[in-house]
Amino acid sequence: MNDPGAQRPGEPIPLDQRYRGADPIEWCGAAVYPMYTEALPAGTTSVHLRALSVMAPEDVTGLGLGLSVHDGHVNLDGRSLAGVDIWYEALASGIDISVTADAPDALFTLTPVWVAGSGTHQSWTGNYGMVVDLLPDGASTLWCSTGPGTPDFNELVVELTTGPIAAADPAIADPLDLPNFSLAACDPPTDISIAPPRPRSASQGVGGALHDLGTVMHERGEHASARILWTQAARAGHSGAAYDLGTLLLQQGERAEAEQWWKAAARDDPRAAASLTALSEQA
Repeated sequence: MNDPGAQRPGEPIPLDQRYRGADPIEWCGAAVYPMYTEALPAGTTSVHLRALSVMAPEDVTGLGLGLSVHDGHVNLDGRSLAGVDIWYEALASGIDISVTADAPDALFTLTPVWVAGSGTHQSWTGNYGMVVDLLPDGASTLWCSTGPGTPDFNELVVELTTGPIAAADPAIADPLDLPNFSLAACDPPTDISIAPPRPRSASQGVGGALHDLGTVMHERGEHASARILWTQAARAGHSGAAYDLGTLLLQQGERAEAEQWWKAAARDDPRAAASLTALSEQA
């Protein structure tokens, strides 16, 4: 008897079956992590998370990040917890989570969590993962995909910063004035090895990764996602993304916006310069 949950020949292997520990895998030219990890200094640290955008799939009714602490704990309402699930309602306005290192090798991890059609909280399954951009100013941007459907790292985009915290700060020490669904204790997994994320080389920077992901989305016909990803890549200085974005905008009837992006890319991308010339001849 055939297993209805078994993978059929020719079907893509889901991301969760490709991960080996916490090291990234390559997907469409981008490094995709099963989790974000960061070492914790001695004492107490504030982990600040703020959602930059959200595009949840139709069958996902809840979306957020699961935070787990290894060799340490989360400080929540006078309790010491191994981890918490932080849902979009809290991420939308920004939230600070207080975490404390209990040993020299303490670290925290972040990974996508979601609520699918069954109503159950899910994580660590299917096409989940994140593209991690470690920025020069110490902030990071996490581009997150949930498990259902095909990988889409536009589903939840979160800005992350960390820093020291005053233990008496009530806004961080007691965040339970948020709705129950926004912050809840969780049990982190114990069957996956942990290693710090590796910063990307210049060739794998934010612009290149987002441009590649946008190209994949465009080839799949998901033009709205491609437009968002290419816009982010173009703003990060990727001239190829600016050219592709201009082409897409022109196809959508937004001539002035297309011209703006081609002008931005013209110095580094001859295609953009040629497109500007052709556009002016059509005027």
